[in-house]
Amino acid sequence: MENIGQNMSERIEEAQARIAPQIDQARQTLNEINEKSTSWIRQNPGTALVGAVALGFLVGKIASR
Repeated sequence: MENIGQNMSERIEEAQARIAPQIDQARQTLNEINEKSTSWIRQNPGTALVGAVALGFLVGKIASR
């Protein structure tokens, strides 16, 4: 039984080692998207506000069905 637990532990560590770089890449990509979005919104606040209102209206229409 102890061998099974050790084997599972090794498999989990291997999976974690394989997945960690992908998680880091996803985190970096999301941070870049966030920075670009924030920058665009600061440069175009009116357009962003109109877009948010329009999106809210559409979501409200869809949700009310």
